Amino acid sequence: MVASLVLFLTSCGNKQTANESQSNTPTIAENEQISSYGTDIYGTYEGIIPAANSAGISMHLTINSDETFILTREYQGNKNGSFKDQGKYILINDNVIELTDKKGIKTYYRVDNGSVILSDPEGNVADADFASQYQLRKL
Repeated sequence: MVASLVLFLTSCGNKQTANESQSNTPTIAENEQISSYGTDIYGTYEGIIPAANSAGISMHLTINSDETFILTREYQGNKNGSFKDQGKYILINDNVIELTDKKGIKTYYRVDNGSVILSDPEGNVADADFASQYQLRKL
């Protein structure tokens, strides 16, 4: 009789309509998408990319778990060539991050095996032969 009472109370306390349970619980696809990005992209990336007027641009990109980023660029050999941008990012597909700085300027990076590569919104690198020159490696 006690077991029947416990079973009855448990079933009464867990009643939800189908719509309520669907809206409060992420689908399997949503969970897979969240975990596929997960903490894999969070962290700091560094590298030196080519520049027209200097020996290169030292890049330091930090991707935070709160959807913010900090990007520091230092033009080598130029004492006034240091810049810091901050803003928000979104993941626009499985492997592309869209950074939007406080001025609204968008930059794209393709996520690729522990690194990010400067790209277009679709994840294409302007010249695939030189993609490694635009790559920032995760520390």
